[in-house]
Amino acid sequence: MAIAIAALFFALGGGAAAAIQSHYLITSTKQIKPSVLHKLKGAKGAKGNTGAKGDTGAAGSTGATGAQGAQGPKGDTGATGPGSGATGATGPAGAAGPTGPTGTIGPTGVTGAQGPTGLTGSTGPTGPAGMGFNLTQVAELNWYGANFAGGSYGFNHPYGVAFDGSHIWVVNYTGNSVTELNANDGSLVRTLSGGSYGFISPVGVAFDGSHIWVTNSGFNSVTELNASDGSWVRTLSGGSYGFNDPFGVAFDGSHIWVTNDHGNSVTELNASDGSWVRTLSAGSYGFNDPFGVAFDGSHIWVTNNNDTSVTELNASDGSWVQTLSGGSYGFNEPVGVAFDGSHIWVTNESDNSVTELNASDGSWVRTLSGGSYGFNEPVGVAFDGSHIWVTNNNDTSVTELNASDGSWVQTLSGGSYGFNNPFGVAFDGSHIWVTNWSGNSVTELSIH
Repeated sequence: MAIAIAALFFALGGGAAAAIQSHYLITSTKQIKPSVLHKLKGAKGAKGNTGAKGDTGAAGSTGATGAQGAQGPKGDTGATGPGSGATGATGPAGAAGPTGPTGTIGPTGVTGAQGPTGLTGSTGPTGPAGMGFNLTQVAELNWYGANFAGGSYGFNHPYGVAFDGSHIWVVNYTGNSVTELNANDGSLVRTLSGGSYGFISPVGVAFDGSHIWVTNSGFNSVTELNASDGSWVRTLSGGSYGFNDPFGVAFDGSHIWVTNDHGNSVTELNASDGSWVRTLSAGSYGFNDPFGVAFDGSHIWVTNNNDTSVTELNASDGSWVQTLSGGSYGFNEPVGVAFDGSHIWVTNESDNSVTELNASDGSWVRTLSGGSYGFNEPVGVAFDGSHIWVTNNNDTSVTELNASDGSWVQTLSGGSYGFNNPFGVAFDGSHIWVTNWSGNSVTELSIH
């Protein structure tokens, strides 16, 4: 009832409400009659215009943040993006693992013979224009690669002679022995003889840098010795080697070359162990009682004593290069042969002459003969760095020549020299050594 009256009060406006208030006492307990209420309500007035919109009130202060809601469900996995990402940088290297165990050392290979070397030590006397050789090395037959300072003797028909850097080795043909001397003073070191060495009519001798090689013409064999103490190493013999009256012997830096006088052949051996390499024979080589042999740095030169020729071979494989013969060369029972760095020198036993050749092509340079040279069955020949020395076997003399032009220097003879059928000749770096076949002696000369 009270709510209805309040509504009527607002509908009538303030004045009517005041009149009613003054004529009636409105209480919450007394009901107004409908008829009276009808009389009080006037006719409905026209609708008033809408009032102007009031200003928006000031925004209220932000309420406190509500509590975080519960986590929603997991969404679907998104599609894979296009392409692949760039490769990441390489990580740091890991620590090195432990070193594995050392393997077993393999076997040592066979040591080859030492080849020739270039300039070593002091330079010898100036020789003729040559082919790039150390002439002291050439003069000492020093293809082993280093320069050295260098009746009780047992001589019995001494024949070949060689220098090993500090000692002189002499083979005694009739004595079946080899004598070793100190080169510095000629004193006796030892005389080697006896069956254990295998010496029978030894004639040729050569040094290979560590060993001495001796040809035994009466036994078709070659004996090898240790140069350090003269001890026996081996004696090579038998048909497989092809030895037949072996005579001359030379070393080429790795191989030993032996001429077989009665076999008309040349045998090549490995210097390292004495094994056979090849035997060269037959008419194509032109061998006819091959006698002397020399090495020139790349070729082997062989004199054919029963002919008027000299044969040249390739040292690398033994192949034939040429055989030089004919009157223009002046060969007549050639015996000795030597190399001076650019030329080959050959002694002609039956013609009392010496022939000089160009080593490069075998061409003839000159033939020296006549009484002024003093040649009388020349056999041995050696080079000392600037001069050529020739032994005259049918005389008691030795002839010296200039290697540069073949001119005569001197002929040494007379009892004071002790020459008596001189044969072998060698140079030791400062002295010339000559074997005297009939005098059972060896003569040492100082060069100037």
